[in-house]
Amino acid sequence: MNKADSILEHDVQDELGWDVLLDSSDIAVKADNGVVTLTGAVYSYEELLQAEDDAWDVSGVKQVNNDLLVGPAAEALIDEKIADACKEALEAAKGVPKGSVTVTVSDGWVTLTGRVRNHFQRVAAKLAVSHVAGIRGVDENITIVSDPIPSDVSERITSALKRSALLEGTSVQVSNMGSTIYLDGEVGSYAARRKAEDVAWSAPGVADVVDRTRIA
Repeated sequence: MNKADSILEHDVQDELGWDVLLDSSDIAVKADNGVVTLTGAVYSYEELLQAEDDAWDVSGVKQVNNDLLVGPAAEALIDEKIADACKEALEAAKGVPKGSVTVTVSDGWVTLTGRVRNHFQRVAAKLAVSHVAGIRGVDENITIVSDPIPSDVSERITSALKRSALLEGTSVQVSNMGSTIYLDGEVGSYAARRKAEDVAWSAPGVADVVDRTRIA
């Protein structure tokens, strides 16, 4: 039975996905006049053989070229795939300056390095890659490079806290040592605590926020 290459590729991919003993998420299928080539990665040699058998089960297949990788080589290929997806996610993220963050992946763990202007850009970078399929965790080592901190930064943050409806009636004291802001006192909820942190991070020149507030 002759099939169009696109139909044959679709049928083989569906057959691989139908096999409950095989993880086909990292297998690619290419067909050319009935010749099917399998590329990508599997975790064991048994899966490699199983994938080839599955391909042969599909009508219209005349030959199977099994170019799948196994074990450490497969893991390296999967890491490369994750890294590419993370780079695409960072490029698409509106809150992350282009080219400011570098991605490396090892055994599914993503490490972010680079330099951004503020805390919110750093958070946006971590959030962007957290949606990538296949990652096991994210290590964030991004440095904040900001302008010199104003001498009255504590007063500015205190004023901003007082303007917040969510923080109305709470007692938060603000102090700083260099570019590090310290928050002390009591707030009424976890949401209020997060709001206080966000307000502090929004001040110019802030490199770190130490939240020592208590939830009353």
